[in-house]
Amino acid sequence: MIYYDAHLHLDDRLSSSLQESFSSLVEGLEEAEVKKCILLHLNTQPWGFEELIELVNKEERVESFINIDPRDPEVIDLLRYAVKIGYSGLKLHPRLHGYDPDSEKVIELVQEAGKLGIPTLVDAFPDGISLMRGFSPLQYARLATSCPASRLIWAHMGGHKVLDFMLLAKRLDNVFLDCSYSLLYYRGSSITDDILYAMRSMRYKKIFYGSDYPDRSVKDTLDLSIAEFRRVGISDTDQEAILYRNAKEFFGW
Repeated sequence: MIYYDAHLHLDDRLSSSLQESFSSLVEGLEEAEVKKCILLHLNTQPWGFEELIELVNKEERVESFINIDPRDPEVIDLLRYAVKIGYSGLKLHPRLHGYDPDSEKVIELVQEAGKLGIPTLVDAFPDGISLMRGFSPLQYARLATSCPASRLIWAHMGGHKVLDFMLLAKRLDNVFLDCSYSLLYYRGSSITDDILYAMRSMRYKKIFYGSDYPDRSVKDTLDLSIAEFRRVGISDTDQEAILYRNAKEFFGW
């Protein structure tokens, strides 16, 4: 089977060297036999986005989304420049940076991503801090309906709110989901079963696999995720949709 990983990062705990962290990622992709991946730039890591894209552009199996805080000045120009130098998508992290996913600045930036023809991946994992800040699936729905020409990926399938995110994704043509982190984070609980139910309810469409490396190694996460798929009897054909076909169609690989 072919494997695509639609959600991973570099591990800055290994080294402050971008080259070393990038090389470690590529080794992990090779070990897991992952053919293509989306590497998510994080602006909290100790290297610049221009340095990162230089390495990405040399590695055929890697594409990258740039992480931008929509409250920063000149964000539209920054996004346009990022696309010009090779970034193929936008990454937004409301939980990490502490803003609402349906704010006017976010909407403006995501609308621009749509005009540029690139997708936007938005972190959608409700941890304790984001819950105290008022995390709601409706915020993500408002963003999607405000940006109908933009393709959105809701990362982590909404965590324990997965059923709400599933129902919204069914009604919003421009919304897709990735199952990174959440599938294994909740392993052994009813939430993992809810995530697997949501996949089945969506007929294994509009959902991508992601490892969220470096949470675990690329291979360990892939093996454990496949074990969960097999535990509930997901067919090889439907596993292939999650692990490969959906991403191939969406990203044009």
